[in-house]
Amino acid sequence: MTARLRESTADRISNLPDGAIERILVFLPIKDAAKTSLLSRDWRHRWRSIPQLVFDDRFAPLPEEDSCGNIADDGKDVVLKIYEALLTHDGLLTKFELSIPEFRRQIPLDLLILHLSRKAVQELALLLEDDNYPKLHSSLFSPAFPLKRLKLKGCEFENFLPCCPLLEELRFIGCTGEEHVFVSPSLKVLLFHSCLSKICFKYTPLLSVLSVLDTNEYTYEAGSFVKDNSDMVGLFASLPALQHLNLGIELLLFLADDDHVPYKLPKPLHNLRFLEVPRILLHRLPQARVLVCLIMSAPNLKRLTIRLDDSGELPPSKVIGSLQKLLEAEDQLGVCCLHHLEEVNIHDSLGRQVELDLVRFVLASAPVLRRINIQRKEKFSSKRALKFLNEMIVYKRISKEAEVKYV
Repeated sequence: MTARLRESTADRISNLPDGAIERILVFLPIKDAAKTSLLSRDWRHRWRSIPQLVFDDRFAPLPEEDSCGNIADDGKDVVLKIYEALLTHDGLLTKFELSIPEFRRQIPLDLLILHLSRKAVQELALLLEDDNYPKLHSSLFSPAFPLKRLKLKGCEFENFLPCCPLLEELRFIGCTGEEHVFVSPSLKVLLFHSCLSKICFKYTPLLSVLSVLDTNEYTYEAGSFVKDNSDMVGLFASLPALQHLNLGIELLLFLADDDHVPYKLPKPLHNLRFLEVPRILLHRLPQARVLVCLIMSAPNLKRLTIRLDDSGELPPSKVIGSLQKLLEAEDQLGVCCLHHLEEVNIHDSLGRQVELDLVRFVLASAPVLRRINIQRKEKFSSKRALKFLNEMIVYKRISKEAEVKYV
């Protein structure tokens, strides 16, 4: 009865359209997809033609440690199985992901990527966590490689020049390198969550999402971060399609080091809708100038999110000034562009005057504002918070729907 039921079930699945079967196999962990070869003779090689191969911790769980803390399994069997799956794969391979704990150092990445380029893979993810960063040469990303999405973690580059004409999404996580030049006419999303010394946008006309975050302890050398896009004006002139900007501390301090940060960019960022600054010393005028310049240069900005930093470990700014005076100067110039701003989020508030200056300015300048969310820092006392809130209550609001939430 069980055998007949198994055969009947296998037959019903076998009669599904090939596209449906392929979709089922893609959603299975690769180990389970391989096990379907036991269903019947017709299923023996079906899994070898699935368009996506994902080798993660479900394929090779973390090996157990012995009493001395050593890992007995060196991962050779896992490597052999990966190459066996690649060499016996028959058909179109659109996606390849490698994210197996403790085994990456055993895998010759140059040979792996060479094979994947011949398979015309469109989506590649190499998520490595070994402390010994494997080096990937820039020639691996040649125009002949039809990549559309690339995600790299724990890799090292000497010089990175992606010339993949079809590349749309690029993510760096915890990578290292010297110089990175982007000439990607199709690039739309770039996440740069790494410690990198030089970056240049040569030709990125479609780049709409840019996130630049430094993942290591902060080390700053003036003028070392953005090469060729030598100042704030030059950098954003090369990003005409930018819609979402996550401005990390390294890039923020590079821009703040410029003595000639304008009140407003010559070419407005018409497409910028979302601005995030996850770490800023708002009471330091050079950093405040960068923030105000971006706000004023984005006439269609909808959401602003900042996280305040009160640490004293950063390099001292050249000028300590008043944000209120800067905002008043902007207002007098008649360049306020908050007509589409709907939401402002301020994290780690300490109730400083600069925060009140920013809140007052937004409330008085944003006609469609819906809310300002302020999250106070733990060491901010309740007494001080109440005083801070009482001051904000009396501020002028040009939006009838505007509300301030303070938690």
